[in-house]
Amino acid sequence: MITQALPVFGASLRYEFRMQIRKRSVWLVPALTLVLFLLIGGSLLRDLFDAAERPAEARVAVAGLAVQIHVLLTIGFGCLLADRLVRDDRLRVAPLLDATPASPVARLLGKYLGAGAATAVPILVAYFGFTLAYAGYVGAPEAVGWALATCAVVLVPGMLFVAAFALAVPLLMPAPLFRVLFVGYWLWGNVVAPVMMPTLAQTLIHPLGGYPLTALLDFHGIDGHDNWAGPEPGATLNFLRPEPTPAIAWLSIAVLLALAAAALAGGHALRARRAR
Repeated sequence: MITQALPVFGASLRYEFRMQIRKRSVWLVPALTLVLFLLIGGSLLRDLFDAAERPAEARVAVAGLAVQIHVLLTIGFGCLLADRLVRDDRLRVAPLLDATPASPVARLLGKYLGAGAATAVPILVAYFGFTLAYAGYVGAPEAVGWALATCAVVLVPGMLFVAAFALAVPLLMPAPLFRVLFVGYWLWGNVVAPVMMPTLAQTLIHPLGGYPLTALLDFHGIDGHDNWAGPEPGATLNFLRPEPTPAIAWLSIAVLLALAAAALAGGHALRARRAR
């Protein structure tokens, strides 16, 4: 069974990646987001290159860069993926694909990883491009290693989480409505401070990667005073905010990946039910 599904998975992944990477919007949306952010006085470059004048060094500089890139560009990432699964139904090719002997699970996973990886490419190009510029500017080649580690424990789990829901949830609602709700969720669940209102920020279910940032990368903001994970006095949902430790950080990553898998499984089950 697995050996039969692997070729289907590989073919689906390659096709989805090639098709998605060629879309102009995949490149224009993150590029315009970055340009607009910098033009309105965003602190991305200032925080990155000013860190060279502080004792923070490369680890903090590239972690801070990852946070800003993640907050800004993952919004577009989720919105761009919102039509990838429902598009087959809209173009009426889903029944044809379902009629083939190819495993629908393998096709779904290929679509998920292929389209997700292609949509993530411009984000990673921006992140590592700024990292290389920083490393050359301050003479800190170790910044590239820290960037790879930050990407692995912060950016990748968060984007896998977002991609799964961006594919699955539009099966329940129109893609434009999902995009509106997703933008609201992203700002509420990642930017709003827990003391202001109930929010998932700083919890285990935090796709911005608060626990890995805190416990694995020892990142507490560019100035060292920010709290990215753990309980806040007087905040609701503190039961989802245990004290940050390396073990809890890995648990947070596992929770995000488990929720992503559950979203994909739900999407697959819903499509299978509709196909009957």
